[in-house]
Order: sequence, then C-alpha cells, then structure tokens
Amino acid sequence: MRLLERMRKEWFMIGIVLAIAGAKLEPSIGVNGGPLKPEITVSYIAVATIFFNSGLSLKTELLA
Repeated sequence: MRLLERMRKEWFMIGIVLAIAGAKLEPSIGVNGGPLKPEITVSYIAVATIFFNSGLSLKTELLA
C-alpha cells in the first residue's frame, strides 16, 4: 500500500519520466511532420493552453 500512496503523491514526476522514456524509445513521433505535428501543436496549441491555464488561476474578484 505504501508504493501506491507514493505513486499518487509523485504522479507528476512519474509522468515526466514516462514521457522522457517514451521519447527516447520512439523519437519519430515528435519530429517535424510526425503524428504529433509539433510545428503546429507547440506554436499554437501549447501557447494557448498556457495562457488559458493562467487565466483560470486569476481570482474572480480581480476580473470584476
């Protein structure tokens, strides 16, 4: 049970390690022109998502 608790606590680091391992094993997925289309997703979708998340963190009192 302790391992499961630790994994729940460290879920972000586990996800990062899995993402890095996946990129190391199959780098062709993330190349330009690949299935993830990083030339589009990084330029537009990732930037928009970052700004959207920043907007969600604003307090509603400050917006009014």
